[in-house]
Amino acid sequence: MPITIDSIIAGMEWAADNHLAEFAFSAEGHRITIRRGAAGGAQPAPPAAAAAAPPVPAPEADAVTAPLAGLCHLRPESGGAAFVEPGARVEAGQTICIIEAMKMMTPIPAPQAGTVEAILVGDGATVEAGAPLMRIR
Repeated sequence: MPITIDSIIAGMEWAADNHLAEFAFSAEGHRITIRRGAAGGAQPAPPAAAAAAPPVPAPEADAVTAPLAGLCHLRPESGGAAFVEPGARVEAGQTICIIEAMKMMTPIPAPQAGTVEAILVGDGATVEAGAPLMRIR
């Protein structure tokens, strides 16, 4: 696939949407690297969001944690009913939320049967890998 202006622009937009300071791709033996930041070869400053990101708290023993970073969806569709609510009984393997990363939807199953004690994230919240999502007892 040849490198086109449209593919470069699409890559730049994707990098900006994902708050990346550097983006590189290659095709047909050509490599393009794009860096955001100061001109003249100066090293770009690290993104403020990455520097200011709070550490992921240690999960509780009964917390279901995010297996990957992304957006946590508590509903299968906007405006729809939630997968689970606090107080709901769940079975092992039942989908309790979805993590969206790079336009891929990853269902998150309940690791064991139990009762949803608390939902620790909001619908559409950005979560890091290892972040606690819910407590099931």
